[in-house]
Amino acid sequence: MAEQASTIATAPKMGFWKRNWKVCVYCFIASFAATAFGFDQGTGGGFLAMQQWLKDFGYYDSEEGVYSITAGSTTAMNGTLCGSAFLAALVSGRIGSQFGRKIGLILCGAAGLIGSGISMIPHYGALIVGKVFIGISMGFAGNFAITYWSETAPAQIRGLIVIMYQFNINLPNFIGACVDQGTYLRTDRWSYRIPLFVTMFPPLVLVTLVWFIPESPRWLVTRDKYSEARTSLVKIRGKYARDDELDAEMKEVIAFTELERSLDASTSYRECFSGTNRRRTLIGMLCMGGQHMQGIAFISGYSTYFFSLIGFNDAFVITVIINACQVAAVIFAFIAVRFIGRRILLIVGAGVCAASMFLFAIVAQAAPGSDAANKCIVAFICIYVFSFAATWGSIGPIVTGEVPSNRLRSKTVSCALSTNWFGALLVITSIPYLINKDYANLGTKVGFIFGPLATIVFILAIFFLPETKDRSLEEIDEMFINRVPTRRFKSYICTKEAAGVDIMGKAGVIEVEDVKKV
Repeated sequence: MAEQASTIATAPKMGFWKRNWKVCVYCFIASFAATAFGFDQGTGGGFLAMQQWLKDFGYYDSEEGVYSITAGSTTAMNGTLCGSAFLAALVSGRIGSQFGRKIGLILCGAAGLIGSGISMIPHYGALIVGKVFIGISMGFAGNFAITYWSETAPAQIRGLIVIMYQFNINLPNFIGACVDQGTYLRTDRWSYRIPLFVTMFPPLVLVTLVWFIPESPRWLVTRDKYSEARTSLVKIRGKYARDDELDAEMKEVIAFTELERSLDASTSYRECFSGTNRRRTLIGMLCMGGQHMQGIAFISGYSTYFFSLIGFNDAFVITVIINACQVAAVIFAFIAVRFIGRRILLIVGAGVCAASMFLFAIVAQAAPGSDAANKCIVAFICIYVFSFAATWGSIGPIVTGEVPSNRLRSKTVSCALSTNWFGALLVITSIPYLINKDYANLGTKVGFIFGPLATIVFILAIFFLPETKDRSLEEIDEMFINRVPTRRFKSYICTKEAAGVDIMGKAGVIEVEDVKKV
């Protein structure tokens, strides 16, 4: 069929970006949800090496003559953040399905503002409460931002837009580390309050501007709000979109939603693990949970602390360099995802991450404490973070948002993100005990833990991750409903038939002409 939602035709004299600048703006506003996440990551790790922060929230180590913080306190702090993010991600599916994506983004921004504000109070109890709210913000950010982007962006640029999730984590991560670098030598509470004020800016922008973006038309269709859905689609596609293009897209979205209803009447979490939805959910869980099997929570959450612990004199500077590698990696991903695709990037990324983890651990054990070994450790970790940020950090959320069915997208993404945060919780709470000299004292040997786990992810990616580049969400729906094998996704020719039904000619589908009259 010539008129497809997946490949909206470009008018002869109308540039693609001129036609789609509005949706880019709307998605950019939603991206501030991830920006709040990035700033907290970038500043939070540096606090562990700030003497004033340690004085307010830790204890005085009389033997060393410095302020420090116990592994238990660090675990409780980061465990609280990951635990609340896990619970928020778990309930975000129901919130997104019932109330929409915009409400979720508003809640995300509000929680981030409250959490950063409370974290300025110089009391450990207040810090824990602040982490609860920040965790809620993080748990909501992934679901509502990724889902909104996936449902509103045209297929041609969906990958580029969803990569903003990782870019708006890594760039603020880098900026946050730079802010820490500029304030950590201060001897007053502004050493950590200035970074916290910086983290409040993104959620403030989000809660201010989110009111101006339209709701996801695909979500509105699932709520049978067809007239509102078309109005939203008109606003998203802009004034240059033709009526026949809009009609074709509306008809296709409604048709596939109706087919999903006929195949699965329920929209409960249980439905995410039944029929063809099980495969979609497990792919999403692999894309998000596989991130922490590769050890990213260790690198992002404890890099400054880890480098200080093993004797690096310029731990802050090294952390800034690592964050700069992440930003460069996401810029690379913007290009790679358009020309290479999803599947090959994820497979290669997992392989490089596994090799980097093994190599940095092997080198560190071969020449412990030597200048050459230390440089190699930094080099291999930089290779690791570049590879991860360019692949699993950037591409994983794209696939997670693309593979779910329209009616279960929010809940499926919720399951995937819950797996992600549960993995983060396990890693974050165990790392202090694994690397701290008072406990397991593994130090660089943690590479021998994450290396094998990353290898498992590499193998799973080969067998289970499909190629979804340049496919509309409805085309992806068709392939899953028809149980297309993983390796045939790239070459499969969609026919608008699924489960033996001619989708566009299916009886009972609400016609676009009727939608206009609602």
